[in-house]
Amino acid sequence: MAVAKVALAVRPNLYPLKIGNLMCFRFQVSSFKLQVVAAVLLGLFLISPVSAPALAQSVPITAAVDRTILSTKEQLTLTVTVTGDFLDIPNPDLSQLTDFVVVSSSTSTQVSIINGDLTTQGVFVYQLQPLREGGLVISPISINLSGQIFQTEPIDIRVIAASAPLPTPTPAGPAPGSIEGQDFFVQAEVDNSKPYLGQQITYTFKLYQSVGFIGQPDYQPPSFTNFWSQTIVTQPTYNMSVGGRDYLVTEIKTALFPANLGPITISPAKIVIPNFPYQDIVLETESITVEVQSLPDGAPADFKGAVGQFEIKMGLSENETKVNEPITLIIEIEGAGNIEALVEPPLPKLSNWRFFDSQAQSSIEIRGDKVYGTRRFERLIVPGQPGNFTISPMNFSYFDLEAGQYRTISSQPVPVIVKPGEGEDLPPPIVAPGPNKQEVALLAGDIRHIKPVPSSLSSQESSLFGQPLYWSAWILPILVVGGVWVWQNRRQYLLMNSAYARSQSARRVALKILAEAQRSGTGNYAAAHRALLGYLSDKLNRPTTGLTNDGLVALLKTTKLDLALIERVQQTLAQIDIGRFAPGEATVGSFLSETQKLINDLEKSFKELEIRSYK
Repeated sequence: MAVAKVALAVRPNLYPLKIGNLMCFRFQVSSFKLQVVAAVLLGLFLISPVSAPALAQSVPITAAVDRTILSTKEQLTLTVTVTGDFLDIPNPDLSQLTDFVVVSSSTSTQVSIINGDLTTQGVFVYQLQPLREGGLVISPISINLSGQIFQTEPIDIRVIAASAPLPTPTPAGPAPGSIEGQDFFVQAEVDNSKPYLGQQITYTFKLYQSVGFIGQPDYQPPSFTNFWSQTIVTQPTYNMSVGGRDYLVTEIKTALFPANLGPITISPAKIVIPNFPYQDIVLETESITVEVQSLPDGAPADFKGAVGQFEIKMGLSENETKVNEPITLIIEIEGAGNIEALVEPPLPKLSNWRFFDSQAQSSIEIRGDKVYGTRRFERLIVPGQPGNFTISPMNFSYFDLEAGQYRTISSQPVPVIVKPGEGEDLPPPIVAPGPNKQEVALLAGDIRHIKPVPSSLSSQESSLFGQPLYWSAWILPILVVGGVWVWQNRRQYLLMNSAYARSQSARRVALKILAEAQRSGTGNYAAAHRALLGYLSDKLNRPTTGLTNDGLVALLKTTKLDLALIERVQQTLAQIDIGRFAPGEATVGSFLSETQKLINDLEKSFKELEIRSYK
C-alpha cells in the first residue's frame, strides 16, 4: 500500500528515542529525501491561514465504554478518568446524558507524589441502562477544574432489540502473537494473571515496528481501575524477526497492585501513530482479565495488607531529652511491594507519654521491573516524667511472597534518657538571716505639703513609642510574614502527605456529593453510597471500592469506633442496597439527611480518637 512505500523509503536505520516521559522514534534519510520533506512542510506552513500550529494540550478528562453494541436489556460500563495536579477532584457532569439512566456508580482515587510533583487520578465508573433502541449517543461529559471547563468526546452506541442476536464484532487487528506481515502491531500482557490481593504484577505494552514514521506517537494507557499503579520509566527495546520481517519492539511497563478481589478487567491500551500526509494509524490492544485471589488464612492480628518483602527500623531524633520537650520517633519500613499503601505499625505503650499525629513520606525506586522503596513515619512524642526508658520493639506483619507465608518482623528496642525539666527538683531558696523587721510608724503629722502630689504625672508632649499606630506598623508586617509562612508550610505538608490531606477534606467532599444529589433529585442512593464509601476510604486510608458490606464492617471494627456507630453504617449500607433496586422517592430526601448526619457523627468520632491519641 502507499503508506508502506512511503515508510519503507525512510526506513534504513530505526531506533527509539526517549524525550522526558514521551516516546518518539528517529530515522535517517538521504539528503535529497530530507530536502523534499522540508519543502512540503514549508509549503504547508506558508499556505496555512494560521501562523503556527498550536501544540495539543492533554485533556485531563477521558471517557471510555466496555462495549458499543448492546441490547435493550443489557448494561454498559462507562469509565470517566480525571487526571491532574490537584487534591480535590470534582464529580463529572452527566446532565447531558439523556439516552441512558445511571444504574450504579463507584469512585476510586489515587494520589502519588514523586520528587515533589503531585498527581491525582480519579476514576468514576458508571453502569448505564439504555432507554430505547437505535443509534444512541453518550453526550460529552464535562468537568469544571479551577473555573475551566473540559469535555470528553461523544461516544456512539448502537442498541438493538433484546430478541435480536448481537453481531459478532470484528477484531481491530491480528490476534496476539500473529503479526501477519503488518507494518505496526501492538500487544499487551501481564506477567501474572492470578495474583494475590496487593501483589505486584507487571503490565507490558509492546509496539512492533517494521517501518519508520514521522512525528511522535501518542500512547494512551488503560485507566487501571481497581489497581494502584506505578509507571516503570525504562523503555526496553530490542529487535525481533517475525514472519520473515524484522521488527523493532518497544516496551512500556507499568507496575500494578490489585486493590480488589475477583476478576478485574484491564481496558485496552491505545497508540496513535502519525502517518503524514495520510490518516493517522490507530492501534488498540485487547483487554486483559486478572483474577485476584484472597490471601491465605492465618494472618496475624496486626496484619494490614502488606505483601512483599520488608524490613523495619526504629529510632529517635535524640536519645536524650527533658520532661515536656518533644522528640521525634522515626519508623522506616523498607522493601519491595506497594510502598504507598503501607500502614504505620501499632505504637508501643509508654505510660505518661504523649503521642501526636504522624507524618508519612515515601521514596520509591524501580529495580528491574520491581517497585522498591521506603515508607517513613515520623511522630512527635513528649515525655511526662524523668527517668531512663526503653521504647519497646515495634512489630510489622506482612505476607512474604517468596516464602508463601505470613511473617512478623520487629525493630530493635530504643533507649532514651529523660532529664528533669527547667525549674524541677530544685532546692528551696535560702533566706539569709538578718535583723528583725519593724513596722513603719507615723511619728508626727504637723508637716503638710503645700500642694498634694497627684497619683500620676503626665507630660504635655507624648512620646512616639507610646502610640499604638507606631507599634502596629512594626507588628503587622511580622504577622503577615508569619501567616504566609504558616500557610506555605501547611500547603507543603498537605502536598507531601496525601493521606492526611484526604482525611482532612473527606467530610467536605462527602457533604458536597450529598448536596449535589439533593439539588438534582436523581441518583440519590448512588450518591449516598459514593459519599459514604469515599468518606470511609479517605479516613481509613484504605480502598473501600469492591468491599462487601460485611467486609467494610469488619474493617471498621479494627478501629476504635463505637459499635453503635458501626451498626448505623451497616444499616445505612443495607438501606442503600434496597433503595438502588427498589427506590422509594418519598423518603429519599430524609435518607440523604440521615446519611449526612451519619457522616457528621463519624467525623466527630474520628476527631475524638485523634485527641485521645495525643494524650
